[in-house]
Amino acid sequence: MRSQVTRRQVLLAALGTGAALALPRTAAAAPVGVPAPGGVTVAGHAADEALRWLQTTYDLVLGENLSPPAAARVYAHTAIAMYEAAVRGMPAHRSLGGQLRDLTVPPPRPLAALLDWPAAVVSSAAAVLRQVLPSAGDGTRGRLDAAEAGALARRRAAGVSERALQASVAHGRSVAAHLAPWTAADGHVGTVGRPYAPPATEQWHWVSTPPNHRPAIEPYWSEVRPMVLTSADEVESEPPLPFSTVPGSAFHRQAVAVHRRSVENTDEHRAIARFWTDNPGSSTPPSGTPTGLPSGHWMLIATQALALRGARLDVALDTLAVTGIALHEAFLNCWTWKYRWNLLRPVTYIDRHVEEGWLPYVNSPQFPEHTSGHSVASPAAAAVLTDRLGTFSFTDRSHDARGHAPRTFASFHDAAREAAQSRLYGGIHFPHAIEAGLTQGQQVGALVLQRVRTHR
Repeated sequence: MRSQVTRRQVLLAALGTGAALALPRTAAAAPVGVPAPGGVTVAGHAADEALRWLQTTYDLVLGENLSPPAAARVYAHTAIAMYEAAVRGMPAHRSLGGQLRDLTVPPPRPLAALLDWPAAVVSSAAAVLRQVLPSAGDGTRGRLDAAEAGALARRRAAGVSERALQASVAHGRSVAAHLAPWTAADGHVGTVGRPYAPPATEQWHWVSTPPNHRPAIEPYWSEVRPMVLTSADEVESEPPLPFSTVPGSAFHRQAVAVHRRSVENTDEHRAIARFWTDNPGSSTPPSGTPTGLPSGHWMLIATQALALRGARLDVALDTLAVTGIALHEAFLNCWTWKYRWNLLRPVTYIDRHVEEGWLPYVNSPQFPEHTSGHSVASPAAAAVLTDRLGTFSFTDRSHDARGHAPRTFASFHDAAREAAQSRLYGGIHFPHAIEAGLTQGQQVGALVLQRVRTHR
């Protein structure tokens, strides 16, 4: 019988044991207890509150039914807020101000004599979440307020004085206030609610797919400001194969490969497809189990890996921030090319030219096919996690609560390859979109690591 231990229990157990595994030199924590402005350094604290807060963010995104790129935006801004709230207590690190596009360096305000960095991190993240979830319902806002209050109560119970807590909350919120104009000016608002009529003048053009037949998702996302890319389309994806309906042509063989895979899928293939579906409100078995989107899945992988490595707070904040940035840029770049290539989904082609009425194992999302979002985002996140934490095996329990058996991987890149391949098992991407997406994501991840310098 499969163990009923939840991902949360595993995370907290790992935090408690402080697993003594060596971190790569680039991720090594600063010496514990070294004096810094505001008191003990961030490295003097465990990472548990930051990791809990990422789970809170996942749960909030899950409840809001966001699109894949919109969810990546939420995780990125939350993780950036956490990092910036603590960077002045991280002597070996520097602010992301002046590095991320249009983000200014925060003013050198004096800090209180004592700050509790975990409390500052949570309060900054909570304030930013209130901004990036502006349409959240009362339930989401209530859960957000309760989560912040619960974190502060835990810090109080840990012996942090009321004076230090108040100063920490004020600091965290001042950091969020500095970030607020930058976040608001990223172009996201201008993409919301605009009418879109997908061009359907060519037989290879994308059309809304069964069984949902809903409008296109985020057709204007390319207008969102990049964080580190020079433009949303800086990394150019490999173009789709030349379209053809002729049996035996390269494109037709792609469709046949998807169709054949749907017939040959084993129970293991279907389990992989379900594990990585990560759709909002996913209706794949088990029924009615929404998720926090692919970017959230990778942020949960990051929290599990950080707990497994026994990372301190400074390492956790650095890793989460850069992972969030990589996911933001990956989805921005991928979405830009999706709507530029505007290629139809396998379900449309197969219904027209291979088998009428055929449906994939996983419902096709309502946006163009090329390239695969999972295939772009996963290697970008894996590149950052490997750079920060190294290569080691881990068990991903992100979906324990949703009834999916945990999966074990030899490395982050191993997990990224499976995430990409899952889209073929699900029947929603051509093989070429997966391979081209992996290359695209690797390039995005490399650019993020090259351009974001958190260490002095």
